[in-house]
Amino acid sequence: MKKILSIALINAMLLSTAAVSLSAQSGDMKEQAVKAAQAKADAGDPDGQFALGGFYYQGMMTKKDDAKALYWFEKAAKQGHDKAQFNLGYMYYDGRGTAKDLNKAFGWFKKSAEQGDTKSELYIADMYYHGKGTKQDYQEAFYWYKKTADEGYAKAQNEVAKMYRAGLGINKDMVKAKEYLNKASLQNCADAQYDLGKMYLTGDGVEKNTEEAKVYMQNAYLNGNKEAKEVLDQNKWDEIPPYEKQLLQ
Repeated sequence: MKKILSIALINAMLLSTAAVSLSAQSGDMKEQAVKAAQAKADAGDPDGQFALGGFYYQGMMTKKDDAKALYWFEKAAKQGHDKAQFNLGYMYYDGRGTAKDLNKAFGWFKKSAEQGDTKSELYIADMYYHGKGTKQDYQEAFYWYKKTADEGYAKAQNEVAKMYRAGLGINKDMVKAKEYLNKASLQNCADAQYDLGKMYLTGDGVEKNTEEAKVYMQNAYLNGNKEAKEVLDQNKWDEIPPYEKQLLQ
């Protein structure tokens, strides 16, 4: 029994030692990664500056420090690094590591968007639409929403559809509105499914069809749209489509 206990104890000690060793190795690797990024950043390399900013922003490789993240993102952004420009814009947008400044946020998002960064495109579309950090401009908002929508972003597809329906920044076009709502709906965008349901329920831009309306409302509800629940209740429709019920059985 003593021998068995002794062997068990030795095994436990070996496992503990291995864990400490792996932890130390992991710590060494992190330190080396930060040092490598720091060396590149200090040499003026924008990728190194972006990486170092990311380390400070995430607090994974080193202690989290938003002010240092902002400093290095700005260094890289000024050299034209599109991802750094987006991150810098977001920090000004959210007030992280600096005072909130929507004008500066918009400026950096715009620089990044002009290089093709899709997240930045969506942000400046929103900012043009709502007049945040820049003058409200529906035509510009539509341009950037549509650019992002055609790159496959469901949120942007839904916004483009809304603008076609309302005639904001573009001529009213219900056919185009339905086209973009369908694209967003296929990506399980709950708001697009709800809007399609309302269109079929009221006959707004499409032929009235309560069965289609019900299915879209059910899917919108399943994907998190709370307003869809009210429509389902008002019409005494089931919350779950028949095919979903079959999967649950």
